[in-house]
Amino acid sequence: MPRLKCGVDTCAYWHGEYCIREGIHVKGESAFAVAETRCSSYRQRGRTAGNTFHLEIGKLGDPQYLEVSCEAVNCLFNKREVCRAEEIKIDGSRARKSAETFCSSFVLK
Repeated sequence: MPRLKCGVDTCAYWHGEYCIREGIHVKGESAFAVAETRCSSYRQRGRTAGNTFHLEIGKLGDPQYLEVSCEAVNCLFNKREVCRAEEIKIDGSRARKSAETFCSSFVLK
């Protein structure tokens, strides 16, 4: 599995520079550039009563290494809709929705 770093600190799954979700999904079926990709697993961090944060957390294994399914078929690292990059970086530090995130590791074939 690839090493995943996440810069989307507005996401409910963000923890430090890592993602605590079990796996993520990158969209960008017709992407030819980084900006045309997005993390469809993004969920905006929400607040509950008492001003505490509520997180949806999947199984927590090693947060650095996650399964990454990917629809960006024009990316060099996409092998049968699974990312095979050694390291993946998801960005969008001020994101409020999935469309404001992107995969910085996208490389056009």
